[in-house]
Amino acid sequence: MKELAAKPALDRHIGALLRGHRRAKEISQHDLAATVGLTFQQIQKYECGENRISASKLVQMARVLDVPITAFFAGLETPHGDDLLARFCQLDGATGFMHAALRMPPAVRAEIFRLAGSWADAP
Repeated sequence: MKELAAKPALDRHIGALLRGHRRAKEISQHDLAATVGLTFQQIQKYECGENRISASKLVQMARVLDVPITAFFAGLETPHGDDLLARFCQLDGATGFMHAALRMPPAVRAEIFRLAGSWADAP
């Protein structure tokens, strides 16, 4: 019974990382779907963890996104698969924030990260 409960969490984890990598490469759901022979609705279902991605489709998507297949399993070693990257990739605006952070001078980026940390710790 415990194994059945873990499968949807694994599917959501992989789907969230798929979404994050797809957005980071600025590839639409339509374009990814067309490249791997699916509908964009199926990509949506994969990204929210509603449907499980077959190994062959996962390999195809890794190739299209130019990431190693292991990129979809990052963070599974953490307790309960609670990977920060997977959780961050599910946030609206995460892609724009990542792109903006990469373009910032290091000192500015460090200050924004410090500020975000202080806001998160505020009562």
